[in-house]
Amino acid sequence: MPEALARYVVGRNQPGLSAAQLEREAAHIIIPFDTVATFHRIKFNSINARGIQDSSVTVDSVHCQPSQEDKRGHMIPARFDTVLVNEGDGGTTGVDGYRVAQVRVVFTLTNQASNVLFRAGPAQPPTHLAYVEWFTPFQQPESHHGLYKVARLIRHGERLASIIEISDICRSIHLIPNFGVAAPREWTSSTVLECCSTFFVNPFSDRHAYLTLV
Repeated sequence: MPEALARYVVGRNQPGLSAAQLEREAAHIIIPFDTVATFHRIKFNSINARGIQDSSVTVDSVHCQPSQEDKRGHMIPARFDTVLVNEGDGGTTGVDGYRVAQVRVVFTLTNQASNVLFRAGPAQPPTHLAYVEWFTPFQQPESHHGLYKVARLIRHGERLASIIEISDICRSIHLIPNFGVAAPREWTSSTVLECCSTFFVNPFSDRHAYLTLV
C-alpha cells in the first residue's frame, strides 16, 4: 500500500504527469507514518426528493473486513467486496468511464499527515481513501448472453492496485464467476474471488445496476 499511496500523492500534487514521470516522482515520496485508521464498511444512504441524505436508511453497502473470530472462537471468513468506480467521466447510465475494483482497505489520514503529503491549494485533501485492486476495463459484452467479462488486472506478476477517493466509488457490484464446464468443489462464497480469474458483471442484482450495465 505505501507505493500506491505515494503514486496517489504525486498524482494529486502534480496532475498531468505521464505514467513514467509519476513512477519516478513517487519513488522519492517518504510516507511519514506506519499506521492509519481503517474502516470496515462503506454505507450508501437514501437521498430524498429534496436531495437530503437520510442516514437511517442504507440502500447499499461495501464490506472490507479481514477474517476474525466470533465470540465462540469460530473463524469468520474475510470479506472484500467489489465495486464500480467512476474513473472521472462516468455518466448516469452505461459503463463508459467506469471500472470494477475490489476494495481491500478503507482508511483516513490525520490532518498532520495530509499537511505533510499534499500541497496547499484551493481543493482540500480527501478525508477518506480506499486501497483497491483493479479488474480489466469494460470491453464489448459477450455476444451470447450480453454480460461484460472482466478479469484481474495483472502487471509484472502482481495485481494492479491504486489509492482512490471514497467519493469515486459509485456502488457495490456483483460478479458472477466464470465457472467453465463445472464449478470446482473447493470454491466457496468466501474464496471464489481469489480462486477464480475471470468473471461476468451481474446487471440483474437491482434496478440501478441494470440501468448502468445494460
